[in-house]
Amino acid sequence: MRGPFHALLAAALILIARPALAQRTDEIVLWNGNIITGEVKSLQQGKLKFKTDHAGTIYIEWAFINALTSSSFFDVENEEGVHFYGTLTKAEESRFLMVIGPTGPVVLDMRKVVAIAPIKTTFWNRVDGSLNIGASYTSADNILQYSVEGDATYRQRKYSAKVTLSSIQTRINRKDEPDGETTFRDSLEFVYTRYRKNRYFAAGGLDFTRSSEQGIDLRTELGWAYGRRFKQTNKSNLQAAAGLSVSRETPIGEEPSDHFLSGVLLGEYHFFLYNYPKTDLLIQLGVNPGITDWPRLRVSFNGSIKRELITDFTVNFSVSDNYDSQPAGGEEAANHDFAVVLSVGWIF
Repeated sequence: MRGPFHALLAAALILIARPALAQRTDEIVLWNGNIITGEVKSLQQGKLKFKTDHAGTIYIEWAFINALTSSSFFDVENEEGVHFYGTLTKAEESRFLMVIGPTGPVVLDMRKVVAIAPIKTTFWNRVDGSLNIGASYTSADNILQYSVEGDATYRQRKYSAKVTLSSIQTRINRKDEPDGETTFRDSLEFVYTRYRKNRYFAAGGLDFTRSSEQGIDLRTELGWAYGRRFKQTNKSNLQAAAGLSVSRETPIGEEPSDHFLSGVLLGEYHFFLYNYPKTDLLIQLGVNPGITDWPRLRVSFNGSIKRELITDFTVNFSVSDNYDSQPAGGEEAANHDFAVVLSVGWIF
């Protein structure tokens, strides 16, 4: 299974935005009155992505922009999860944005605008992602460990599709053990999310997992959940969801198990600051109580923090733990699969 995991990660890495050919006539007015001409690309997580002719693509904190003008058609979302569609122009009052759509103009408080996305754009311009790589080596025990994490998200007005891959490999070649030992912890996940009114959403996911620590050669899990974003601002997001999943496991060296049904409880908190150095904190918690295999309980925790070193390059620290009250490997397998990773990353 190692080959397909890494091949799919490589496929995710080629999703790099290509230059747009549109004429750059959009304007932004900064808090100090300066005007910059270019092309509005998007607003996400409190920063406006703006492409200029002479300075390339720049990112400007939304709080420092007083006015915005563009003749292109955009999807504008506020904190309440309401969407407005149309061109963008200045309102009479500073820090207010007028969206001129098919049904007429609407004036929005820019402090409550959390996302702006172009309606007509190429596939590549809608893809965002990251790649993190870490490695360590100790000569005393001849232990080599490396980690690779990558994700790519394609976002449309009403839905998004995301692929995430995480792989941690450890190779031990002691002098008295010439054959060595390899441990692995791999996860590949596909998630499709459909956005509803009032910040509600429905999500379906397909997940492939391997863990030598818990004796899992392969776990395949198909799930669905319905949830809501309870908080959505230019600095943080808080969301939760609940649903069901169907899984099948293949323990190492054994035949696949029967399918089993589990509940799904998910929570996520995302906090971001774009003053230098840019900081990105993500906490995710998932709980899978067994239904057909009760009282089995699986819990996953992932926490990560990213700090920007230079433009689009980060240093990352992450902690994760996968708990299983009845691991597939039986009594010899561990209940906890814990990992701490320090890596460097690239955001695209």
